[in-house]
Amino acid sequence: MRLKDGDFYTDSRTNKVYRLNEDDKGSWSLSTRDDEGNHKMSRTSGRNMMKLLKSFYSKMNDS
Repeated sequence: MRLKDGDFYTDSRTNKVYRLNEDDKGSWSLSTRDDEGNHKMSRTSGRNMMKLLKSFYSKMNDS
C-alpha cells in the first residue's frame, strides 16, 4: 500500500468519504467536508495511517 495525498477513502463503518492529506512535515490526516466546513482528524505517521486505512477504509475507485 502506498499513501497518496488527495486520494479518497470510504469509512466502512459509516460510509462517509474522507480525503487523505499530507502536511509539509510528512504527517498524514483524513478530512471530510460537512455542513460546518472542513474537519480534519488528528495527524499521524505514515505507518499508523496505513494500519488505520487497512482496518476501516476502502479506497474509492480502486479495483
